[in-house]
Amino acid sequence: MTMMTKSRGSLRHIAVALALMVLAGCGANPVTPAGTALSGASARATEMAQRIRQSVHRPVTTNNRLSLTVDREVLPAFMDHLRSARHSLYMQTFEFWSDALGRRICDILVDRHKAGVDVRVILDQIGQNHVDSKVERILRQAGVAVQVYRATPYVRKSGAGLNITHRKLYLVDGDKAMTGGMNLGEKYLYHAHDMLWRVDGDAAWIMHDEFRLDWIRAGGKAFDLPLRPHGSYGQEHVGIAVTSPRERGRESEIRKVLFEAIDKAATRIDMAYPFFSDDALMTRLKAAAKRGVQVRVILTTHDREILRKLNKWSAKQIRPAGVQMHWYDKSYAHIKYTVIDDAFLLVGSSNGDTLTFENNQELDLILTEPARISSFRVRVPDPDWSTTPEISDADLDFPWYDKPLAGFLELIDYYM
Repeated sequence: MTMMTKSRGSLRHIAVALALMVLAGCGANPVTPAGTALSGASARATEMAQRIRQSVHRPVTTNNRLSLTVDREVLPAFMDHLRSARHSLYMQTFEFWSDALGRRICDILVDRHKAGVDVRVILDQIGQNHVDSKVERILRQAGVAVQVYRATPYVRKSGAGLNITHRKLYLVDGDKAMTGGMNLGEKYLYHAHDMLWRVDGDAAWIMHDEFRLDWIRAGGKAFDLPLRPHGSYGQEHVGIAVTSPRERGRESEIRKVLFEAIDKAATRIDMAYPFFSDDALMTRLKAAAKRGVQVRVILTTHDREILRKLNKWSAKQIRPAGVQMHWYDKSYAHIKYTVIDDAFLLVGSSNGDTLTFENNQELDLILTEPARISSFRVRVPDPDWSTTPEISDADLDFPWYDKPLAGFLELIDYYM
């Protein structure tokens, strides 16, 4: 499941996707010495990095510096990031609320525009309609350049769908970026469990170029990007994978990279997604668990009944294979990640659903350095796992009157 089911427009989106389909004619490990563990992780990381280079269009860059902000740390860092813009400020997001916080963000964008900064904003049509946002009007009236990414039907051999943008890109001056799962509004920046990554260096410029391409897809005119970064920023390796269904050769990079990493997993997979329903993903997780990999998945307990039941149905399908599962019940969990063998970390806008892998514009970072991945595990997956309840057999029991709904979810979860 992804953004579509977060709104009143969700069922409309699902209905259109199904209609398009029809029209198209379409369906516990031993302890090892620390030095040995580090050496093994480094070898796995090198292998992962080589595979990534073969699977994505963009080069893996090495001149980068990374930092992570989680939950309530995000807002002050995000606002400072926007205020730091001196030449360009580009933003692409799914939901941009016009609540009090959203208007504060608009004020910064308008201020930077008045200061002569090139400010451009891409808003998703469905996301904005969902939250009944006035942001487009507010920014346009102030002279800020805005493009609305409209839901666009597409048909290809693998099926049909609606292409929207679900990316979260917050880009400054050509060499600075923040990305992750955060939409813009009080629901997310004040209350949700989520994160944004700050990237300085060459990978940030690549994200600027991805923004430029989506600006043109949304109907905007081509424009010149800031110059590529100069000088040394750091030594962290960053790969970038996208879903871009109307871009030949890049339609499903995220799916390809993620599935290859899962298939090669040797010891451990940690995963958290608010929307988790892709059948092929669950098949691979079951296979990993059956070959002895420790698979741990944290799912969101949504406030909407249909979303809770969809995650519950997904859990019911994979738990018997030995996949360990927890509910995140402390707040609304919008956080998204997959960690494999301390050698692969995928973070960004993507969920664990088919819309992520096939329909949406998505963008994820791929990190393969053991020290970075180990620090992330200590920061997010391990504490989340230790402080959330296990999904039990009783949790997954569907009463008789829900059995028809369960069957319906199985029928349509490919499109949710």
